[in-house]
Amino acid sequence: MEAAKNKKMTYLLLCAVAVVWGVIVYRLFFNDPVDDGSTGFLQPKTVHEPYNQYVSKNDTFKLALNYRDPFLGKLNDQPEVVVKVIPADHKTTVPVKFVPPPINWAVIKYSGYIINPKTKKIVAIVIVNDHERMMGEGEHFQGLQLLKNKKDSILVSWMGKQKYIKQ
Repeated sequence: MEAAKNKKMTYLLLCAVAVVWGVIVYRLFFNDPVDDGSTGFLQPKTVHEPYNQYVSKNDTFKLALNYRDPFLGKLNDQPEVVVKVIPADHKTTVPVKFVPPPINWAVIKYSGYIINPKTKKIVAIVIVNDHERMMGEGEHFQGLQLLKNKKDSILVSWMGKQKYIKQ
């Protein structure tokens, strides 16, 4: 008779433990923290000012000049100097380094080549800004210079830069 009573008590206590842990897990993960004043766990919410990186504060500091002079070999006997840094009221301009825009190489296309049967010279067919032209090595067209002509690619100079353009 007592074994059945202990089993019932064990199951009842297991259910109670599961309910308590369920309430704890629910409050930790699924409940919004609202301070109703009944518990002392939550602190009242305070409104913080957003960080303003452009506000400059006056800075004061002391220089510690109590070290040995490395050249004269004696201690510096000058009194402490208090330096107060005051930011300038006028706006300072910072020089901006000019960065040239990137070169758009997509406007240059290498369509192919033709070999001159008499001179055995390779002539490249190049399209620049939708204008087609046959060019030999060293020729210029719309600011583009053909430097080297190979069968599968060309070396061009454009806007001061060099690049191989593939077919």
